[in-house]
Amino acid sequence: MIPKMELTPEICGRASRQGRNDLPSQQREILAVSLVQTGIVFLVSYLLLFYGMSRRPGTYDEGIALTGAMRVAAGQIPHRDFYFIYGPAEVYMLAGLFKVFGPSLLVERLFDLLIKALLVASIYAIVSSYCRRSIAIFASVVTIVWLFGAGAFALAITPVSLLNLIGSALLLPIFVSKVSTRRMLAAGAVSGAASLFRYDTGIALLIIHACVISIAVCLRSEGTANKLRTFASTFWPYLLGFALLVTLPALYYFHVAPVGPLFHDIILYPSEYYHRGRNLPFPRLYLRGLENLGIYLPIAIAGMSLYALVAGHWRTGGNSPPAEELHEEQRWHGFLVTFGLLVVVMYLKGMVRVALIQMYLAVIPSILLVAVLYQHQSAFSRPLRIFNSCLLWLTLVAPSWLALHEIRLQQMDHSSLAESIWPFNQDRSRDTQTAWCESRNPLTQGLCFLPEDDRIHTIEFIRAHTQAGQSLYVGLKHHDRVVANDNIIYFATQRLPATHWSHFDPDLQNRYDIQTQMIRELEQNTPPYIVLDAEFDSVREPNDSAKSSGVTLLDGYLHDKYRLIETFGVLSIWQRRSP
Repeated sequence: MIPKMELTPEICGRASRQGRNDLPSQQREILAVSLVQTGIVFLVSYLLLFYGMSRRPGTYDEGIALTGAMRVAAGQIPHRDFYFIYGPAEVYMLAGLFKVFGPSLLVERLFDLLIKALLVASIYAIVSSYCRRSIAIFASVVTIVWLFGAGAFALAITPVSLLNLIGSALLLPIFVSKVSTRRMLAAGAVSGAASLFRYDTGIALLIIHACVISIAVCLRSEGTANKLRTFASTFWPYLLGFALLVTLPALYYFHVAPVGPLFHDIILYPSEYYHRGRNLPFPRLYLRGLENLGIYLPIAIAGMSLYALVAGHWRTGGNSPPAEELHEEQRWHGFLVTFGLLVVVMYLKGMVRVALIQMYLAVIPSILLVAVLYQHQSAFSRPLRIFNSCLLWLTLVAPSWLALHEIRLQQMDHSSLAESIWPFNQDRSRDTQTAWCESRNPLTQGLCFLPEDDRIHTIEFIRAHTQAGQSLYVGLKHHDRVVANDNIIYFATQRLPATHWSHFDPDLQNRYDIQTQMIRELEQNTPPYIVLDAEFDSVREPNDSAKSSGVTLLDGYLHDKYRLIETFGVLSIWQRRSP
């Protein structure tokens, strides 16, 4: 999938001495060796990430994907039947896997690790095409450490990051030669696939690639009319590939669902409320928070890439370097343009909520940039070489610090997969967890994942006191203020949500109109039990999620229709009163 095959000058020279007929065999040999190396990187990264995986299920983000997949498997449609702000690709793929292998958190984790290992292998393949092997290995290690340190699963940004890299890499040869229609068609299809995981980033990738193609055409062609013809002939297969991937799912959706819910989820709510409800400022840098360097490094790396492009233009401007040298300079400058634009645009997209997870789409391609800059640092002055070396090593410091936090967290809650294989500490509340792992449910099949003990008791109670066809509502202790909510209980109990709004966001479920709709759905579906969660009550962010809307309509309805029967820590279980 990765466009790699550029022969080095040494190989080309040796081939010319041996005869032109030897070149294809040498090219095949290089390709075979590269594929073997990339395959090894994939396998090693998969095993490392699996071994370092936490057994703690993700309550919010991971739960959203799992519950969404459960709803899709039950025949529901995103947007029409449940609120969903991402593209449908991930939940449909998970739903398909659950149909084949059964609903299981392990299935989702193995799929997530597959995407992450492919991401690491793609980093290696792309960097090794432009840098020596040691730098490619370094970039792969940095990526593995980032992915482990994040400790997040089932996020749409992981497949989007992979598709961003593959689609951008497919365009790279356009800076040195005419590319085939097939390649452009594939690049467009990759961008279309990315938009099915996340609408916003897929459209952004389309715009980025249109700019990359325009820049490449302007650099290689002369005359306005010629540039326009070249751009049109190059871009149309790309646009066709994008349309082929996007049009069929869109036609299907509009055939079975109205436009209104889609418009609300992906345009109306994000444009009007998301910034107010989720905005976070840039974090400060301090010793215990060195992982936040990862938020600032892409800015410095993109700036260094821009300088390399400008300085390279000045250095060659007015001169006619040898064809071989010009080819190499065009090649790595095209790399800086392509992935530099990707870093900048994805960074701007993440600036609404400035956090490491939100910046991953910029962090990953910045690893590629710093690797290539280091490979070509001989072109810079001594101070810039020192600065570039610092950037390279800081790209390892930031994720390493994050990984240390993840290791410490896994040790504290005893959720490390390594600890389950080789128990380091036997002083734990064994009775609850032993009985839990002996039970059969979507969180224990194949591998026993460990929620908190209170959540285990809640899941077991709901499973024991409800039937498979009954719905469930998992809400908040107070619905006038929304930060996040538990979504993993729906999946663990395999009970479908009783309302359209299983995924909570600020300025949404704490509004009067939405609560009115939720009450109407609760009256229609009458879940026999509900779960109210107080774990997010103490969370305060500097945005609307910390503010009360003053709307207590839903709270009043729940207390009127349900009575408290059991409490497990921050989780309380309420039973519907008899009519």
